[in-house]
Amino acid sequence: MRPSVHVLIPASIVADCPDLTDKTMKLGIVGRALAIFRVEKVCVYLDDDPHVRNQRREREFVQLILSYMETPQYLRKLLFPRRRELARAGALPPLRTPHHPDRDEKDAPGSFREGVVIRSGGDGSIVEIGLPWKGFTKMALEPGRRVTVRLGNRLAGGMVEVFPVGRRETGEYWGYEVLGADGIGRALDAVGGEWRIGTSRYGRNLYEGLGDIRVKRPKSVTIAFGGPYAGLHEICRRQGEDPESAFDEVLNTIPEQGTRTVRTEEAIIVTLGIVNALIGG
Repeated sequence: MRPSVHVLIPASIVADCPDLTDKTMKLGIVGRALAIFRVEKVCVYLDDDPHVRNQRREREFVQLILSYMETPQYLRKLLFPRRRELARAGALPPLRTPHHPDRDEKDAPGSFREGVVIRSGGDGSIVEIGLPWKGFTKMALEPGRRVTVRLGNRLAGGMVEVFPVGRRETGEYWGYEVLGADGIGRALDAVGGEWRIGTSRYGRNLYEGLGDIRVKRPKSVTIAFGGPYAGLHEICRRQGEDPESAFDEVLNTIPEQGTRTVRTEEAIIVTLGIVNALIGG
C-alpha cells in the first residue's frame, strides 16, 4: 500500500506577498501541489515570524484558502459564507481531483461524492450532493456537517439514498485535510508520521538521506517546510526545538541550487515530487 504523505507549512508562508491577490495565488500553487502528490494532511503551524503581525489570523487565512480549494465547488456556498479573505478565491486553479467531479460524473449507484447535511430529523438526514436530486440517509447527522457518501438507489420524492463512508473507502485520492497547530512540535504531534523529514538548505544531502525511505518502507511520511523569511532550523531554534531530535532526517532536497533562495512553494513541489517517485509503485 502506498504510504500516506503529510505536510507541515508555516503560518508565514504568504508573509512576503504584498496583497490579497498574491497571497491567494501562492496558496493556489501550494494547494495544487498537495493534490497532485496525494497529500492526506496539511498542518499550518505558528512559526512566530516577526514579519507577521498576527500569527493566528495569518494561519486562519492560510487554512481558509486551502480548505476552500479542497472543497468541491458545488458545496462552497454552503460551507463558506462571503468574507473579504475570499475576494480573490475565484482565481484559484481547480484541483480536478476525483472528489471534484464534473456535472455528468459520479452520479450512478455505487459512486462516491462529497456532501453537506442540510436538514436532519427523526427519520434521517437530507444531504446536498451536487446533483439534480438530494441525498437521503437514515442516519441522524448534524446539519452543516460535510460527509463522504456512497450513492444508492433512487427514492420517491426526487431523492437518492446515500450511505456515509470513510474517505479511504472510495479507493481514490479524496483530497487533503487541513489542520492547525501552535508550533512545529505540536504540528508533528497532530499529524504524526512514521518517517519525519525536515527540509533545510543546511540539511543532509538529498542523495544520502532519501534512500532510507525505500529501505525502511514507512507507512506514512511527514515533511516539514520553513517559510520565506526563516528556514526550518531557525524556526526550530526560535521555538526551543532540536531539529535533529524532532525529525528522522533533515534534508537539503535541492542541493547545488542555482538561485540564491528557493521559495517555499517551489520547495514543496520539488520535495513532494522526489518523495512521490520514491514511494510510488
